[in-house]
Amino acid sequence: MPQINVTELDFDNIKQNLKTFMQSQAEFSDYNFEGSALSVLLDTLAYNTHYNAVLAHLLANESFLDSAIKRTSVVSLAKNLGYTPRSRRCPIGTINFTITPSGAYTSSTYTLPRDTVFTSSLNGTTYTFVPSEAVTATLQDVSGTAKFVFSNLKLKEGKRITNSFLITTNKELDPIIIPNKDVDTSTLRVRVQTSGSNFNIETYVLHTGILDIDETSKVYFLEETIEGLYSITFGDDVIGKKLTAGNVVIVDYINTNGIAANGAKTFTCSATLTGGGEIKAYSGTVAASGGQNKESIDSIKINAPKYNSARERGVTASDYKSLILASNENIQSCSVWGGESNDPPVYGKVFISLDPIAGQIITQQDKDNIVSNIIDPKGSIAILPEFVDPEYTFITLKVSVVYNANATSLTSGQLSSSVSSAISTFFNTELNILNKNFYFSALHTIIKGVSNSFVSINIIPSLQKRIEILDFDRDVNYTFTFNSRVQPRELHSTWFDYTNNEATNKVKLQDVPDADVVSPEYNGFGTVFLQSESGSKIRDIGTIDYSTGKITILAMRVSALYGSEDSIRVSIRPHDNVNDILTNTLTRTTPVSTAAVIPTPAKNTLLALDDTVLSSVTGARTGLEINMIPKTEGF
Repeated sequence: MPQINVTELDFDNIKQNLKTFMQSQAEFSDYNFEGSALSVLLDTLAYNTHYNAVLAHLLANESFLDSAIKRTSVVSLAKNLGYTPRSRRCPIGTINFTITPSGAYTSSTYTLPRDTVFTSSLNGTTYTFVPSEAVTATLQDVSGTAKFVFSNLKLKEGKRITNSFLITTNKELDPIIIPNKDVDTSTLRVRVQTSGSNFNIETYVLHTGILDIDETSKVYFLEETIEGLYSITFGDDVIGKKLTAGNVVIVDYINTNGIAANGAKTFTCSATLTGGGEIKAYSGTVAASGGQNKESIDSIKINAPKYNSARERGVTASDYKSLILASNENIQSCSVWGGESNDPPVYGKVFISLDPIAGQIITQQDKDNIVSNIIDPKGSIAILPEFVDPEYTFITLKVSVVYNANATSLTSGQLSSSVSSAISTFFNTELNILNKNFYFSALHTIIKGVSNSFVSINIIPSLQKRIEILDFDRDVNYTFTFNSRVQPRELHSTWFDYTNNEATNKVKLQDVPDADVVSPEYNGFGTVFLQSESGSKIRDIGTIDYSTGKITILAMRVSALYGSEDSIRVSIRPHDNVNDILTNTLTRTTPVSTAAVIPTPAKNTLLALDDTVLSSVTGARTGLEINMIPKTEGF
C-alpha cells in the first residue's frame, strides 16, 4: 500500500494526494478521475479533510493564550491564571459645587446622595455623571451668605443601576450574572438581604485570593463570562460565607460610556436638592478623564501571565509591577527596580515609578494604599519602598511631507491635520509608557499610511527637558540628561531672568564645544553659557557631555520666567548618527572625554510628544511642525 501524505492543508494538494492514492489501487486503475463522477467524490473528500484540518488548527490556536484570537478563549485561559480582565472605567470629573438653600430649609447639614444626576454635553452628546459616594456638607458662611459647599466633588460618568436577585433552593452556589456589558466593576457594591421580609443587610467585598479568608468571610468573587458579561460568585462555607435560600442579593454599579465621555467639563444639576428657591453654583471644574474601554485582548495576554507569576506575593520586581497595576485603575504603566540596581545602589529599598493615565494624577493616598495593601502584606520583610517620579523626555518633531497633489482630493491643510492626528495617535498608543523606545521607522510607516499621495517624508527630531523652578532668587544646581548623543551648538532654552551681582538679565541657555570635540563623532564635553537678549555672553554656567546628553548647571539664580511658563524648556538636537530615541541610561565609566559610554536599561524614563506652542514672548519653539509640500510635475 502506498504511503498516505497527511501533512498537506491546501485543498488542491489534499485532492491530488487522494487521487494519487486511489490511482494506485487496482480497483480504480481504469477510471478517468477528471471526467467521471469520481471527481465529485474526491472534491467532497478533499473539502471535508480541509474543513477538519482548518477546524483542528483553529481549535489548537484557541487553546493557548499566546495564539488565541477570540476574546472568549483569551478570557477563559486568563481565568485559569486567576486573572479577571478589567471592565470599562468611568471618566472622573471634579467640581466645586455650592448650594445656597432657601430660607425654608432649616437643617444645618445636607447630604448629597450618590445617585444625584449631573449632566454634561460633549460633541453634541449629553452624558450623565453621579457623585462617587454620598457626601455631607455643613452650612457655612460664605461672604455673608449661608451655603453648602462641596469642594473637589468627584463625579463619575454613567448611570447608577441596581439589580436584585432572589436565591432559591439548590441555587446557592450558582453565579449571579450582571446583565450589563458596560459596567464599571470598580463601582460594584454587593449587599445581601436576609430575605424578602427580613430587611437586615450585610455588605460583601470583592476578594481575589483565598489565603486570608475563612468560612465566615463576607466576600464575593468576580469573573468575566463567555458572553462578555461579569458574574459574581459567593463562598461555600469553606472559602467564604455561603448564601442561603431566600437571600436577596442587591448589586448596584455604574454603567458607563468609557472613553467617549473623556473631556466633558461643564457639569450642571437640574434636580431640586434642598427645596424650591435654592441656588446652585459650579466652579473649579476639572474635565472628566481616565475613562477606559474594556481591557483589550492584547492587554489580557500581557497582564494575565504577569499577574499569575506574582501569585499574591511580592518578591521580584515583576511581582510588584503586576500587583501594583492591578491595584489602581489610574496607573497606565509602572516601573519597579531593586535598590541594588539603582544608581547609586541603595540596599534594602525597592524603587517604584508610576505613570498615570492621561488626565489623572497619582495621589499620596494612592501611594499609601500601594504600601499598605501590597508591599507590607505581600512584600519581603524589611524592604522599604520609595516612589520616584517619571523622568519625562519630550520629543519635538519637524515633519516635511512631499505629496502628489494630483493623487488626492484633500487640501494641504486637511492632509496636515491628518498627519498631526496620526502622530498624536502613535504617541498615545505606542509611547507615553515608561521605558518604551521611539523608532523612526515606525513613525515613518504611520505617516506614510495617511495618504497614498505621499511621496517623501522627512522627520527632524529634537529632545526637550523641562526644568521646574521651585526656588526663585536662590542659587540652585540643576542636573539632567537627555540619554542620547547630541549635536554641539544646538542647545536652546526659553527665556528667563537671571540675577548675578545684583544685575538681572533676560537670558537663555546656549552651548559651545571644547576644542577637542571634532566632527563627525563630537565625543567629549562643552560649556553651557547664558546668552542675553542682545546676543552677548553673560557668563559660563555649566557643562554638557555630548556623548551622554548630560547637562550640569551650577549655582544658577532664576528670578523670573516669561509668559505663563512654570519651567525652563531646554531643547537640543540628537547627534546626526542617532537613528532612534531610546530610553537607555548613558553613563561614562570615568569623567574624561576618552572614557567609554555604557548604556544601561532605563528605569523611569517616559518619552512623550512635545506640546510646546510657538511663542515670541517665552522664546518657545513649536513642538510639532508639519510642512506639506505639493508636487505636480514629474509624476
